[in-house]
Amino acid sequence: MTLQYLTHAAVEELRQAVPSRLDWYYGDDLGELTHGFSVSKPRRSADIDFTSFGSRLQSGPGRTGEQDAANAMVVYTALSRLTRHQAADDRLWTYLTHFECPDYVSDRWLRRRDRPDDDEAAARRVLQHFMVSDVRSLIRDNGVSRLYWLGRVAHEVDEASPERFLEVLLYLQDVRSALIERPAVSMNTSVLRVIYRVMLEDFEDGKALFTRITFREWMKNLNRRGGVILLDTLDDVQLEELLRCEADRALEASR
Repeated sequence: MTLQYLTHAAVEELRQAVPSRLDWYYGDDLGELTHGFSVSKPRRSADIDFTSFGSRLQSGPGRTGEQDAANAMVVYTALSRLTRHQAADDRLWTYLTHFECPDYVSDRWLRRRDRPDDDEAAARRVLQHFMVSDVRSLIRDNGVSRLYWLGRVAHEVDEASPERFLEVLLYLQDVRSALIERPAVSMNTSVLRVIYRVMLEDFEDGKALFTRITFREWMKNLNRRGGVILLDTLDDVQLEELLRCEADRALEASR
């Protein structure tokens, strides 16, 4: 089948209609979205062949990190032909959340929690996970694009074993938050690759860095040393030395 996306006008129509369609978004079985668009041609073809993936996404009981890892591989494999420009287009992800896998998005982000009594709060949650507002929400919040970008970063950082990268990344929520949900880091593959090398060694040797306090201390130390801007100026050897030094400092502080 051919991948499609919505026009800007169609996206805006869906956005404006959210408050009147909360029962659909929070419903038990979303099925096909029946929305009569006022624009004559709300959809466009992206001229990319892809295999439908919505039915293969996991959202049932179980560890969400493991499910996110498996789902990221499914979504990225289905959409691996996207360019970075296409993968940053909110029109594509709004189409996919509403027409490819709305049940998954609703189950993962809406139905697992109590629906807010306040309709405005309920609508905000829908907008957060069914739409895209900015670059950070593209990577962190949209129910499908976040999976794609997880898969893409995994393949760029560890092409030989992206599944292993996802296992390490999603072991602790703070790791994902620090490394993927901040575009300045997640989009800098060369820096992220060295950070991952240090993390992987620790992960396989007892996971000392993988506690909330220790990992946050490590990230705080790196920010104190100039953050990702400084890290990007170092070669791999210098960068790894700095990362290990600050990791040791974080481990000492947490003892």
